[in-house]
Amino acid sequence: MVLDAIRARRTVRDFTEAPVRDSTLELLIEAATWAPNHRSTEPWRFIVLGKDGTMRNKVAQIVHDWTYENVKNPNPERRTSSAKSAQKEILDAPAFMYVYSMQGRNDEVTEENYAATSCAIQNLMLAAHSLGVGVGWSTGKPCLADVGTAIGAEPDWDIVGALYIGYPDDQQAKQPEVKRASVKDVTIWS
Repeated sequence: MVLDAIRARRTVRDFTEAPVRDSTLELLIEAATWAPNHRSTEPWRFIVLGKDGTMRNKVAQIVHDWTYENVKNPNPERRTSSAKSAQKEILDAPAFMYVYSMQGRNDEVTEENYAATSCAIQNLMLAAHSLGVGVGWSTGKPCLADVGTAIGAEPDWDIVGALYIGYPDDQQAKQPEVKRASVKDVTIWS
């Protein structure tokens, strides 16, 4: 049931070393493209960086360098550690993907496109969950570092997220239960 998948899906960033097949990634991307999008703009763009590929290595280095330069802690060991950790996480993920949204002809359509692309990522994550695949959606370091045109994104595309994808390790299954505020706490009925 969809409601069960929505409640059970979790962000995953710790994976086994098992590879994620391209056919599985294609299935996840296809699920993403069924997201609602006003005006049928289909604004999403997916860039998959192959495991151990030249482009993944290049992006991991760009993110490493950005992280080193932008860590707020002036301690050199901390900066080095944070930069290496960000680089390693990109290199170690069984699959790694960037998701972009195309801008529209005006601000309203651009905003709708970004929202639709966010829905596409949620579709992808739910589809992944149904296949036993975990996804970690990041808007942090791999998105803040300027990788766009280096990986083939157009300069006017908006980055929506970087996705770490793989099969969850055993520790992921031991995560605590997540709670949400009750509907009455987040809803105004008029």
